[in-house]
Amino acid sequence: MNTLEMPKLQTSLDDEVEEVSKMLVEAASLNYPMLSGILQAIIQAGGKRLRPRMALLAAGVAGHPEAIDHLKLKQVAAAVEMLHTATLVHDDTIDEALLRRGSATLNSMLSGGTVILVGDYLFAQSAILITRPGNPHVVQIFAECLATICDGELTQIFSTRHWKQSREEYNKRIYSKTAALFATACELGAIMGGADEELVGRLRRFGHLLGMGFQIVDDIIDFQPSEITGKATGGDLRQGIVTLPTMLFFEMAEPQDADFVKKVVGNKAASDADIQKAVELIRNSKAFEAAYTEAHDFIQRAKDCLADEAESESLHSLLKIADYALGREK
Repeated sequence: MNTLEMPKLQTSLDDEVEEVSKMLVEAASLNYPMLSGILQAIIQAGGKRLRPRMALLAAGVAGHPEAIDHLKLKQVAAAVEMLHTATLVHDDTIDEALLRRGSATLNSMLSGGTVILVGDYLFAQSAILITRPGNPHVVQIFAECLATICDGELTQIFSTRHWKQSREEYNKRIYSKTAALFATACELGAIMGGADEELVGRLRRFGHLLGMGFQIVDDIIDFQPSEITGKATGGDLRQGIVTLPTMLFFEMAEPQDADFVKKVVGNKAASDADIQKAVELIRNSKAFEAAYTEAHDFIQRAKDCLADEAESESLHSLLKIADYALGREK
């Protein structure tokens, strides 16, 4: 797997992304100094801001700069990122994760009940942000995305420790977990940019397919050493979550190796040694590259959605994000 750094995108976009970040910091303020400080640090360390970037770029692809209300567009972009941050807070609690991007999670510092309430507060703030542009259709799309994300979390919880899962179930789960928000970011950006219905649909499809590939790469990265990823190696296996590399391993591996990994998936008390052995079996198998090939296919299909679109700086940057999604290591 080739490693890519986050691409340098439009210089003109940097100021807008910074303004989105300021909106997030302001919206995430709490009246409890210790808790507010921790939350502000999480917001400010929010990674690459991929989802708001995609919303801003999708608006640019529409090609109607005169139609864009930039304040409203940034409010939509901020709402998307706040929703993403809220889901991460809840995910870390559900997964009992102590690290994210190499930093301590809220879950590692506060009680589970407190962290859930913080996540709920961020969900509420995302809802406030999405109403500010005053577009009921945008609010509806956003609400449907939130419902999809919650449904995906429930699906994952109820499928934990079950090794026998279909590809259809997996695809639905990763759509709900990741691709739905990518699709929504692109769709809302396109709407705010004045795109026609056909282009809105293609940009949504681009985000959907990109998100599918992005999550498969995430699932591959989970098997990489923690010093690279900033997360515990084999976190999904520890949680009993079956992802594409493991599913493909079950199809390709020798029966005794497959049976060993199935037992690890089903055993909540699996030892670190057994988890590490399972990780190495999967990472050293043909399943690893086969999963990467499927991620590549999704992302190529995403790029194909925009193949006939007029050249623009915004389009070029969106396609660079797609390339980055495929080549990253964390």
